[in-house]
Amino acid sequence: MTKLLISELINKIEYDFPINSSMSYDNSGANIICFDNEISGILVCLDVTLDAVNYAKENNINLIISHHPIIFNEIRNINDDPVSKRIKLLNKFDISAYSCHTNYDVNIDNGMGGNLIKLLFSDNEIVSHEFLDSFDIENKQYAIGDIITLKDKIEFNDIVSLIKNKLELEDSKISYYNFNHIVKKIVIIPGSGSGDIDLVIKSKPDLLITSDLKHNNIIDLREENISFINATHYGLEKIFIESFYNYLINKFNCFKILKYYINL
Repeated sequence: MTKLLISELINKIEYDFPINSSMSYDNSGANIICFDNEISGILVCLDVTLDAVNYAKENNINLIISHHPIIFNEIRNINDDPVSKRIKLLNKFDISAYSCHTNYDVNIDNGMGGNLIKLLFSDNEIVSHEFLDSFDIENKQYAIGDIITLKDKIEFNDIVSLIKNKLELEDSKISYYNFNHIVKKIVIIPGSGSGDIDLVIKSKPDLLITSDLKHNNIIDLREENISFINATHYGLEKIFIESFYNYLINKFNCFKILKYYINL
């Protein structure tokens, strides 16, 4: 079996998902890393939880790749708070933690928005695909938010049912408000759409699909007659696990790679 150091894997991942494409507020990348350790296995998950760390240990895995960084805000002390407990458990088991967060989100070829669209709609259902906001790094385009226009109009309730079925979400895991019974133009922001509401309103969609909307965002959308579906961070972003697992399998099928889901 091919041997690969954690540092070597990270270099290959960051060629496809460059760290400098991450948002300025983010902490994508090497959160807790033993660079010179040889990889025994990889666990792909959305969040580094205590259960995920224990699962990795039970399966002789020494690298966890998550979407959300285990360290996001500034840490001044390692005490008994939840994040500190996770960090101490990783160190105890000599398990590294790496995150592919907004550098994955903004990737046009294999990112969160594009993969969600592929899951929900077929190519022949979409007549146009634009981006809410985009930027270039070293002559490559990255984007935040997707704007799609459907070939045929669709009932709002049918979109809700489609999201519930495709993402396997219970009724209690999704909230929505219908201002337009018929939908054709859709903005999709899988993570928090709170920071991009002005751009959403400017694009004049029938529907916004996102998560973590604030009260004032909902008021703004209501006054602009824009329907929304709030399917939670976990509900929309858990597709990262399958997507990144497939990416690793296709590119580094030389050691054990497992997936880990939590029930939220």
